[in-house]
Amino acid sequence: MADALVSSKGVRLKKGKGTSNPRLLAAKALSFWLSKGPGARPEIQRLGDTLLKGKRLQEKDRALFWHILVGSVRWLRLIRWHLERYIKRYSRLPVEVQAILLTGGFQIIFLSRIPFFSAVDESVKLTRIMGAPWASGLVNASLRRLATSKKIVPSTRKELLERCKGSKANCLSNLTSHPHWMVKRWLKAWGVDGCVSICLQNNIQPPLTVRVNTLKIERDSFLDMLKKGGLSAEKTSLSPCGIRLEGFRGRVEEIPGFEQGLFQVQDEAAQLVSLLLDLRKGQRVLDVCAGVGGKSTHIAELMEDRGNILACDTNRSRLQILAENSKRLGITSIRTCLLPKPEKGRIQKRQLDRIIPCDRILIDAPCSGLGVIRRHPDIKWNRTPDDIEALAARQLSLLEKWASCLKREGMLVYSVCTMEYEETEGVIQSFLETHSDFALVSAREVLPFLPDDLVKGGFFRSLPGQYGMDGFFAAVIRRL
Repeated sequence: MADALVSSKGVRLKKGKGTSNPRLLAAKALSFWLSKGPGARPEIQRLGDTLLKGKRLQEKDRALFWHILVGSVRWLRLIRWHLERYIKRYSRLPVEVQAILLTGGFQIIFLSRIPFFSAVDESVKLTRIMGAPWASGLVNASLRRLATSKKIVPSTRKELLERCKGSKANCLSNLTSHPHWMVKRWLKAWGVDGCVSICLQNNIQPPLTVRVNTLKIERDSFLDMLKKGGLSAEKTSLSPCGIRLEGFRGRVEEIPGFEQGLFQVQDEAAQLVSLLLDLRKGQRVLDVCAGVGGKSTHIAELMEDRGNILACDTNRSRLQILAENSKRLGITSIRTCLLPKPEKGRIQKRQLDRIIPCDRILIDAPCSGLGVIRRHPDIKWNRTPDDIEALAARQLSLLEKWASCLKREGMLVYSVCTMEYEETEGVIQSFLETHSDFALVSAREVLPFLPDDLVKGGFFRSLPGQYGMDGFFAAVIRRL
Protein backbone atom coordinates (compact mmCIF):
# COMPACT_ATOMS: atom_id res chain seq x y z
CA MET A 1 0.00 0.00 0.00
CA ALA A 2 2.98 2.32 0.48
CA ASP A 3 3.25 2.59 -3.30
CA ALA A 4 -0.41 3.62 -3.36
CA LEU A 5 0.36 6.74 -1.34
CA VAL A 6 0.34 9.00 -4.36
CA SER A 7 -1.53 12.15 -5.22
CA SER A 8 -4.68 12.33 -7.25
CA LYS A 9 -2.44 13.40 -10.15
CA GLY A 10 -0.13 10.43 -9.75
CA VAL A 11 2.77 12.38 -8.18
CA ARG A 12 5.08 9.98 -6.38
CA LEU A 13 7.68 10.57 -3.70
CA LYS A 14 11.03 9.82 -5.34
CA LYS A 15 12.81 6.90 -3.78
CA GLY A 16 15.29 7.99 -1.14
CA LYS A 17 14.21 11.64 -1.26
CA GLY A 18 12.84 12.83 2.05
CA THR A 19 11.82 9.35 3.12
CA SER A 20 13.02 10.13 6.65
CA ASN A 21 11.38 13.56 6.80
CA PRO A 22 8.45 13.26 9.25
CA ARG A 23 6.73 16.40 7.95
CA LEU A 24 6.84 15.14 4.39
CA LEU A 25 5.60 11.69 5.36
CA ALA A 26 2.73 13.21 7.35
CA ALA A 27 1.74 15.45 4.43
CA LYS A 28 1.89 12.54 1.98
CA ALA A 29 -0.29 10.37 4.22
CA LEU A 30 -2.80 13.18 4.75
CA SER A 31 -2.87 13.95 1.01
CA PHE A 32 -3.76 10.35 0.20
CA TRP A 33 -6.38 10.29 2.96
CA LEU A 34 -7.96 13.56 1.78
CA SER A 35 -8.21 12.24 -1.77
CA LYS A 36 -10.78 9.67 -0.63
CA GLY A 37 -14.36 10.36 0.38
CA PRO A 38 -16.12 9.44 3.65
CA GLY A 39 -16.42 5.69 3.92
CA ALA A 40 -13.52 5.10 1.51
CA ARG A 41 -10.75 6.56 3.65
CA PRO A 42 -8.43 4.05 5.34
CA GLU A 43 -8.00 4.14 9.09
CA ILE A 44 -5.37 6.78 9.78
CA GLN A 45 -3.47 4.42 12.10
CA ARG A 46 -3.26 1.71 9.44
CA LEU A 47 -2.33 4.25 6.79
CA GLY A 48 0.48 5.63 8.92
CA ASP A 49 1.77 2.19 9.85
CA THR A 50 1.89 1.23 6.19
CA LEU A 51 3.75 4.38 5.17
CA LEU A 52 6.33 3.99 7.97
CA LYS A 53 7.00 0.36 7.13
CA GLY A 54 10.65 0.02 6.17
CA LYS A 55 11.45 3.66 7.00
CA ARG A 56 14.41 4.16 9.33
CA LEU A 57 13.16 7.07 11.39
CA GLN A 58 14.60 8.06 14.72
CA GLU A 59 12.14 7.72 17.58
CA LYS A 60 11.71 11.49 17.90
CA ASP A 61 10.96 11.78 14.15
CA ARG A 62 8.49 8.91 14.31
CA ALA A 63 6.73 10.62 17.22
CA LEU A 64 6.63 13.92 15.31
CA PHE A 65 5.13 12.16 12.27
CA TRP A 66 2.28 10.72 14.34
CA HIS A 67 1.75 13.97 16.22
CA ILE A 68 1.39 15.97 13.01
CA LEU A 69 -0.70 13.39 11.12
CA VAL A 70 -3.18 12.58 13.89
CA GLY A 71 -3.31 16.18 15.11
CA SER A 72 -4.03 17.50 11.61
CA VAL A 73 -6.89 15.03 11.26
CA ARG A 74 -8.25 15.77 14.73
CA TRP A 75 -8.25 19.53 14.16
CA LEU A 76 -9.00 19.42 10.42
CA ARG A 77 -12.02 21.74 10.42
CA LEU A 78 -10.55 24.28 12.85
CA ILE A 79 -7.27 24.56 10.90
CA ARG A 80 -9.19 24.93 7.66
CA TRP A 81 -11.43 27.58 9.25
CA HIS A 82 -8.29 29.57 10.13
CA LEU A 83 -6.75 29.13 6.69
CA GLU A 84 -9.88 30.14 4.80
CA ARG A 85 -9.54 33.64 6.23
CA TYR A 86 -6.48 34.07 4.00
CA ILE A 87 -7.13 31.73 1.08
CA LYS A 88 -10.00 32.16 -1.34
CA ARG A 89 -11.38 29.00 -2.90
CA TYR A 90 -9.43 26.78 -0.50
CA SER A 91 -11.62 23.81 -1.44
CA ARG A 92 -10.43 24.00 -5.05
CA LEU A 93 -6.78 23.52 -4.14
CA PRO A 94 -5.25 20.12 -4.98
CA VAL A 95 -5.21 17.74 -2.03
CA GLU A 96 -1.38 17.88 -1.95
CA VAL A 97 -1.49 21.61 -1.26
CA GLN A 98 -4.33 21.26 1.24
CA ALA A 99 -2.32 18.61 3.09
CA ILE A 100 0.76 20.86 3.21
CA LEU A 101 -1.32 23.77 4.52
CA LEU A 102 -3.10 21.64 7.12
CA THR A 103 0.04 20.01 8.49
CA GLY A 104 1.84 23.35 8.51
CA GLY A 105 -1.15 25.02 10.15
CA PHE A 106 -1.27 22.35 12.82
CA GLN A 107 2.37 22.94 13.71
CA ILE A 108 1.85 26.69 13.92
CA ILE A 109 -1.32 26.54 16.02
CA PHE A 110 -0.58 23.60 18.30
CA LEU A 111 3.16 22.88 18.42
CA SER A 112 4.58 25.87 20.26
CA ARG A 113 7.97 24.21 20.63
CA ILE A 114 8.44 24.44 16.84
CA PRO A 115 9.36 28.00 15.75
CA PHE A 116 6.72 29.26 13.31
CA PHE A 117 9.33 30.24 10.72
CA SER A 118 10.62 26.67 10.73
CA ALA A 119 7.11 25.28 10.16
CA VAL A 120 6.56 27.77 7.33
CA ASP A 121 9.91 27.12 5.62
CA GLU A 122 9.52 23.35 5.83
CA SER A 123 6.02 23.58 4.39
CA VAL A 124 7.25 25.66 1.46
CA LYS A 125 9.92 23.03 0.74
CA LEU A 126 7.21 20.37 0.63
CA THR A 127 5.45 22.12 -2.25
CA ARG A 128 8.46 21.42 -4.45
CA ILE A 129 8.99 17.86 -3.28
CA MET A 130 5.30 17.00 -3.69
CA GLY A 131 5.09 18.39 -7.21
CA ALA A 132 3.33 21.71 -6.56
CA PRO A 133 6.08 24.37 -6.76
CA TRP A 134 3.53 26.89 -8.07
CA ALA A 135 1.93 26.90 -4.59
CA SER A 136 5.09 27.89 -2.69
CA GLY A 137 4.12 31.58 -2.55
CA LEU A 138 0.58 30.79 -1.47
CA VAL A 139 1.77 28.44 1.28
CA ASN A 140 4.42 30.90 2.48
CA ALA A 141 2.08 33.89 2.63
CA SER A 142 -0.93 32.17 4.17
CA LEU A 143 1.03 30.31 6.86
CA ARG A 144 2.96 33.45 7.80
CA ARG A 145 -0.30 35.37 8.18
CA LEU A 146 -1.66 32.53 10.31
CA ALA A 147 1.46 32.54 12.48
CA THR A 148 1.22 36.29 13.21
CA SER A 149 -2.53 36.38 13.77
CA LYS A 150 -4.61 35.53 16.82
CA LYS A 151 -5.17 31.78 16.83
CA ILE A 152 -8.52 30.83 18.34
CA VAL A 153 -8.62 27.43 20.04
CA PRO A 154 -11.32 27.45 22.76
CA SER A 155 -10.54 24.84 25.38
CA THR A 156 -13.24 25.40 28.00
CA ARG A 157 -17.02 25.21 28.02
CA LYS A 158 -17.29 28.85 29.11
CA GLU A 159 -15.06 30.11 26.31
CA LEU A 160 -16.93 28.08 23.70
CA LEU A 161 -20.34 29.28 24.80
CA GLU A 162 -19.20 32.90 24.86
CA ARG A 163 -17.97 32.64 21.28
CA CYS A 164 -20.94 30.61 20.03
CA LYS A 165 -23.87 32.71 21.23
CA GLY A 166 -25.38 32.93 17.77
CA SER A 167 -25.27 29.93 15.41
CA LYS A 168 -24.27 27.30 17.91
CA ALA A 169 -24.10 24.31 15.56
CA ASN A 170 -21.90 26.00 12.96
CA CYS A 171 -19.69 27.74 15.51
CA LEU A 172 -19.21 24.61 17.62
CA SER A 173 -18.44 22.63 14.48
CA ASN A 174 -15.68 25.03 13.48
CA LEU A 175 -14.13 25.65 16.88
CA THR A 176 -14.20 22.04 18.10
CA SER A 177 -13.47 20.59 14.65
CA HIS A 178 -16.48 18.32 14.16
CA PRO A 179 -18.81 17.76 11.20
CA HIS A 180 -21.83 20.05 11.27
CA TRP A 181 -24.33 17.19 11.07
CA MET A 182 -22.73 15.48 14.06
CA VAL A 183 -22.90 18.56 16.25
CA LYS A 184 -26.55 19.12 15.29
CA ARG A 185 -27.39 15.56 16.35
CA TRP A 186 -25.66 15.95 19.69
CA LEU A 187 -27.26 19.32 20.41
CA LYS A 188 -30.67 17.70 19.88
CA ALA A 189 -29.85 14.54 21.87
CA TRP A 190 -27.77 15.95 24.75
CA GLY A 191 -28.47 19.68 24.83
CA VAL A 192 -25.82 22.40 24.72
CA ASP A 193 -23.95 21.27 27.83
CA GLY A 194 -23.81 17.63 26.76
CA CYS A 195 -22.79 18.45 23.20
CA VAL A 196 -20.03 20.84 24.29
CA SER A 197 -18.71 18.28 26.76
CA ILE A 198 -18.58 15.53 24.11
CA CYS A 199 -16.84 17.78 21.58
CA LEU A 200 -14.25 18.98 24.07
CA GLN A 201 -13.53 15.46 25.30
CA ASN A 202 -13.10 14.22 21.73
CA ASN A 203 -10.18 16.60 21.31
CA ILE A 204 -8.31 15.47 24.42
CA GLN A 205 -5.86 12.62 23.91
CA PRO A 206 -7.07 9.98 26.37
CA PRO A 207 -4.84 8.13 28.83
CA LEU A 208 -3.85 4.54 28.13
CA THR A 209 -6.01 2.10 30.06
CA VAL A 210 -5.09 -1.54 30.54
CA ARG A 211 -6.82 -4.59 31.99
CA VAL A 212 -4.79 -6.63 34.44
CA ASN A 213 -4.65 -10.34 33.60
CA THR A 214 -5.93 -11.72 36.88
CA LEU A 215 -4.98 -15.24 35.81
CA LYS A 216 -1.35 -14.24 36.37
CA ILE A 217 -1.21 -11.31 38.78
CA GLU A 218 -3.35 -9.25 41.15
CA ARG A 219 -4.08 -5.63 40.29
CA ASP A 220 -2.30 -4.19 43.34
CA SER A 221 0.84 -6.18 42.55
CA PHE A 222 0.86 -5.05 38.94
CA LEU A 223 0.24 -1.45 39.97
CA ASP A 224 3.29 -1.62 42.26
CA MET A 225 5.33 -3.06 39.39
CA LEU A 226 4.39 -0.15 37.14
CA LYS A 227 5.19 2.47 39.76
CA LYS A 228 8.56 0.87 40.47
CA GLY A 229 9.19 1.08 36.73
CA GLY A 230 8.71 4.84 36.92
CA LEU A 231 5.25 4.96 35.33
CA SER A 232 2.42 7.16 36.55
CA ALA A 233 -0.45 4.72 37.10
CA GLU A 234 -3.67 4.52 39.09
CA LYS A 235 -6.62 2.17 39.49
CA THR A 236 -9.66 2.75 37.33
CA SER A 237 -12.60 4.11 39.29
CA LEU A 238 -15.15 1.41 38.39
CA SER A 239 -13.60 -1.63 36.77
CA PRO A 240 -11.98 -3.90 39.40
CA CYS A 241 -9.26 -5.00 37.00
CA GLY A 242 -8.31 -1.78 35.22
CA ILE A 243 -5.30 0.54 35.51
CA ARG A 244 -4.96 3.94 33.90
CA LEU A 245 -1.52 5.15 32.81
CA GLU A 246 -1.61 8.92 32.74
CA GLY A 247 0.68 10.62 30.27
CA PHE A 248 2.08 7.41 28.77
CA ARG A 249 2.93 8.00 25.10
CA GLY A 250 5.31 5.16 24.34
CA ARG A 251 4.83 1.77 22.73
CA VAL A 252 2.63 -0.69 24.62
CA GLU A 253 5.30 -3.35 24.25
CA GLU A 254 7.60 -1.21 26.41
CA ILE A 255 5.32 -1.45 29.45
CA PRO A 256 6.65 -3.93 32.07
CA GLY A 257 4.81 -7.24 31.90
CA PHE A 258 3.68 -7.09 28.28
CA GLU A 259 5.65 -10.09 27.04
CA GLN A 260 4.70 -12.03 30.18
CA GLY A 261 1.01 -11.44 29.42
CA LEU A 262 0.28 -9.53 32.61
CA PHE A 263 -2.10 -7.09 30.94
CA GLN A 264 -4.16 -6.27 27.85
CA VAL A 265 -4.90 -2.76 26.56
CA GLN A 266 -8.63 -2.11 27.00
CA ASP A 267 -10.71 0.94 27.90
CA GLU A 268 -12.55 0.82 31.22
CA ALA A 269 -15.99 1.00 29.57
CA ALA A 270 -15.16 -2.07 27.47
CA GLN A 271 -14.08 -3.88 30.63
CA LEU A 272 -17.47 -3.16 32.19
CA VAL A 273 -19.22 -4.68 29.16
CA SER A 274 -17.65 -8.09 29.86
CA LEU A 275 -18.57 -7.80 33.54
CA LEU A 276 -22.21 -7.30 32.53
CA LEU A 277 -22.28 -10.90 31.27
CA ASP A 278 -22.29 -12.06 34.93
CA LEU A 279 -20.06 -15.01 34.10
CA ARG A 280 -19.53 -18.34 35.92
CA LYS A 281 -16.83 -20.97 35.57
CA GLY A 282 -17.69 -23.77 33.15
CA GLN A 283 -20.20 -21.79 31.07
CA ARG A 284 -20.53 -21.86 27.30
CA VAL A 285 -20.01 -18.40 25.88
CA LEU A 286 -20.34 -17.11 22.32
CA ASP A 287 -18.58 -13.88 21.31
CA VAL A 288 -20.14 -13.07 17.94
CA CYS A 289 -17.99 -10.10 16.81
CA ALA A 290 -14.78 -10.88 18.65
CA GLY A 291 -12.32 -8.77 16.64
CA VAL A 292 -8.83 -9.05 18.12
CA GLY A 293 -10.23 -10.49 21.34
CA GLY A 294 -10.20 -7.73 23.92
CA LYS A 295 -13.48 -8.89 25.40
CA SER A 296 -13.02 -12.59 24.58
CA THR A 297 -9.84 -12.76 26.64
CA HIS A 298 -11.47 -10.79 29.46
CA ILE A 299 -14.33 -13.30 29.46
CA ALA A 300 -11.81 -16.11 29.79
CA GLU A 301 -10.09 -14.37 32.70
CA LEU A 302 -13.40 -13.80 34.49
CA MET A 303 -14.14 -17.52 34.13
CA GLU A 304 -10.65 -18.41 35.40
CA ASP A 305 -9.99 -19.91 31.95
CA ARG A 306 -12.42 -22.71 32.80
CA GLY A 307 -15.18 -22.73 30.21
CA ASN A 308 -16.00 -23.08 26.54
CA ILE A 309 -15.62 -19.79 24.65
CA LEU A 310 -16.20 -19.51 20.90
CA ALA A 311 -14.85 -16.26 19.46
CA CYS A 312 -16.22 -15.49 15.99
CA ASP A 313 -15.38 -12.88 13.39
CA THR A 314 -15.54 -12.38 9.63
CA ASN A 315 -11.91 -11.20 9.46
CA ARG A 316 -9.22 -13.88 9.49
CA SER A 317 -6.37 -11.52 10.39
CA ARG A 318 -8.24 -10.25 13.45
CA LEU A 319 -8.76 -13.82 14.64
CA GLN A 320 -5.04 -14.49 14.18
CA ILE A 321 -4.25 -11.53 16.43
CA LEU A 322 -6.81 -12.87 18.91
CA ALA A 323 -5.00 -16.22 18.97
CA GLU A 324 -1.67 -14.43 19.53
CA ASN A 325 -3.14 -12.37 22.38
CA SER A 326 -4.61 -15.50 23.98
CA LYS A 327 -1.24 -17.24 23.85
CA ARG A 328 0.56 -14.25 25.36
CA LEU A 329 -2.03 -14.03 28.16
CA GLY A 330 -1.82 -17.78 28.81
CA ILE A 331 -5.46 -18.44 27.92
CA THR A 332 -6.53 -21.86 26.60
CA SER A 333 -10.35 -21.82 26.80
CA ILE A 334 -10.98 -19.82 23.59
CA ARG A 335 -11.67 -21.40 20.20
CA THR A 336 -11.96 -19.18 17.13
CA CYS A 337 -14.45 -19.42 14.29
CA LEU A 338 -14.16 -17.58 10.96
CA LEU A 339 -17.62 -16.49 9.88
CA PRO A 340 -18.58 -15.94 6.25
CA LYS A 341 -19.31 -12.39 5.17
CA PRO A 342 -23.05 -11.64 5.53
CA GLU A 343 -23.51 -11.66 1.77
CA LYS A 344 -21.50 -14.84 1.17
CA GLY A 345 -23.36 -17.58 2.97
CA ARG A 346 -24.23 -19.04 6.33
CA ILE A 347 -22.13 -20.45 9.10
CA GLN A 348 -21.99 -24.23 9.19
CA LYS A 349 -24.04 -25.60 12.08
CA ARG A 350 -21.29 -28.06 13.02
CA GLN A 351 -19.11 -25.10 14.01
CA LEU A 352 -21.60 -24.22 16.73
CA ASP A 353 -22.63 -27.68 17.92
CA ARG A 354 -20.15 -27.71 20.80
CA ILE A 355 -21.47 -24.49 22.30
CA ILE A 356 -25.19 -24.19 21.50
CA PRO A 357 -27.32 -23.58 23.46
CA CYS A 358 -25.14 -20.88 25.04
CA ASP A 359 -25.18 -19.71 28.64
CA ARG A 360 -23.96 -16.29 27.57
CA ILE A 361 -23.70 -14.38 24.28
CA LEU A 362 -21.83 -11.16 23.62
CA ILE A 363 -22.66 -9.13 20.53
CA ASP A 364 -20.20 -6.27 20.40
CA ALA A 365 -21.67 -5.07 17.13
CA PRO A 366 -20.03 -3.09 14.31
CA CYS A 367 -21.09 0.52 14.83
CA SER A 368 -20.42 4.14 13.90
CA GLY A 369 -17.74 4.39 16.62
CA LEU A 370 -18.76 7.92 17.59
CA GLY A 371 -17.97 7.13 21.22
CA VAL A 372 -14.26 6.57 20.55
CA ILE A 373 -13.45 9.63 18.42
CA ARG A 374 -10.93 10.81 21.01
CA ARG A 375 -8.87 7.69 20.21
CA HIS A 376 -9.63 7.62 16.48
CA PRO A 377 -10.28 11.20 15.29
CA ASP A 378 -10.56 10.12 11.65
CA ILE A 379 -13.93 8.57 12.53
CA LYS A 380 -15.38 12.10 12.53
CA TRP A 381 -14.72 12.52 8.84
CA ASN A 382 -15.41 8.93 7.75
CA ARG A 383 -19.05 8.78 8.85
CA THR A 384 -22.25 10.16 7.35
CA PRO A 385 -25.81 10.28 8.74
CA ASP A 386 -26.79 7.50 6.33
CA ASP A 387 -24.17 5.23 7.90
CA ILE A 388 -26.02 5.30 11.21
CA GLU A 389 -29.28 4.09 9.70
CA ALA A 390 -27.51 1.34 7.74
CA LEU A 391 -25.56 0.20 10.78
CA ALA A 392 -28.69 0.09 12.94
CA ALA A 393 -30.32 -2.29 10.45
CA ARG A 394 -27.24 -4.49 10.46
CA GLN A 395 -27.07 -4.48 14.26
CA LEU A 396 -30.71 -5.54 14.59
CA SER A 397 -30.10 -8.31 12.06
CA LEU A 398 -27.14 -9.59 14.10
CA LEU A 399 -29.21 -9.58 17.27
CA GLU A 400 -32.09 -11.47 15.66
CA LYS A 401 -29.73 -13.99 14.04
CA TRP A 402 -27.74 -14.93 17.12
CA ALA A 403 -30.22 -14.54 19.99
CA SER A 404 -31.76 -17.90 19.08
CA CYS A 405 -28.50 -19.57 20.19
CA LEU A 406 -29.14 -18.54 23.79
CA LYS A 407 -30.54 -21.07 26.26
CA ARG A 408 -33.50 -20.33 28.53
CA GLU A 409 -32.49 -18.12 31.46
CA GLY A 410 -29.30 -17.37 29.56
CA MET A 411 -28.06 -13.78 29.21
CA LEU A 412 -27.02 -11.79 26.16
CA VAL A 413 -25.14 -8.50 26.19
CA TYR A 414 -25.44 -6.18 23.19
CA SER A 415 -22.82 -3.42 23.11
CA VAL A 416 -21.58 -0.66 20.80
CA CYS A 417 -18.98 2.09 21.18
CA THR A 418 -21.39 4.86 20.22
CA MET A 419 -24.20 6.88 21.80
CA GLU A 420 -26.57 7.31 18.85
CA TYR A 421 -30.18 6.36 19.60
CA GLU A 422 -30.69 4.35 16.40
CA GLU A 423 -27.74 2.09 17.28
CA THR A 424 -28.50 1.77 20.99
CA GLU A 425 -31.99 1.90 22.53
CA GLY A 426 -33.56 1.84 19.09
CA VAL A 427 -32.05 -1.55 18.25
CA ILE A 428 -32.99 -3.09 21.60
CA GLN A 429 -36.54 -1.76 21.57
CA SER A 430 -37.10 -3.02 18.03
CA PHE A 431 -35.82 -6.45 19.03
CA LEU A 432 -37.88 -6.74 22.22
CA GLU A 433 -41.07 -5.65 20.43
CA THR A 434 -40.91 -8.74 18.22
CA HIS A 435 -39.34 -11.23 20.66
CA SER A 436 -41.63 -11.73 23.64
CA ASP A 437 -39.42 -14.50 25.02
CA PHE A 438 -36.65 -12.00 25.84
CA ALA A 439 -36.62 -9.30 28.51
CA LEU A 440 -34.34 -6.43 29.44
CA VAL A 441 -32.29 -6.80 32.63
CA SER A 442 -31.14 -3.60 34.32
CA ALA A 443 -27.39 -3.11 34.18
CA ARG A 444 -27.49 -2.20 37.86
CA GLU A 445 -29.01 -5.58 38.70
CA VAL A 446 -25.81 -7.15 37.38
CA LEU A 447 -23.36 -4.47 38.54
CA PRO A 448 -24.84 -2.71 41.60
CA PHE A 449 -21.81 -0.43 41.92
CA LEU A 450 -22.58 1.46 38.71
CA PRO A 451 -23.30 5.18 39.37
CA ASP A 452 -26.75 6.57 38.59
CA ASP A 453 -25.50 8.67 35.69
CA LEU A 454 -24.27 5.57 33.86
CA VAL A 455 -27.58 3.67 34.02
CA LYS A 456 -30.70 5.09 32.39
CA GLY A 457 -33.77 2.98 31.66
CA GLY A 458 -31.79 -0.09 32.62
CA PHE A 459 -29.18 0.52 29.90
CA PHE A 460 -25.50 1.17 30.56
CA ARG A 461 -24.19 4.26 28.77
CA SER A 462 -21.04 6.30 29.20
CA LEU A 463 -20.32 9.50 27.29
CA PRO A 464 -16.77 10.29 26.12
CA GLY A 465 -14.62 11.28 29.07
CA GLN A 466 -17.21 10.33 31.69
CA TYR A 467 -15.30 8.71 34.56
CA GLY A 468 -12.34 8.78 32.18
CA MET A 469 -14.02 6.27 29.84
CA ASP A 470 -14.88 6.08 26.17
CA GLY A 471 -18.45 6.49 24.95
CA PHE A 472 -20.16 3.09 25.21
CA PHE A 473 -23.61 1.53 25.36
CA ALA A 474 -24.64 -1.91 26.59
CA ALA A 475 -27.92 -3.71 27.17
CA VAL A 476 -28.37 -6.95 29.10
CA ILE A 477 -31.13 -9.28 27.83
CA ARG A 478 -32.36 -12.51 29.41
CA ARG A 479 -34.16 -15.28 27.54
CA LEU A 480 -37.31 -16.26 29.44
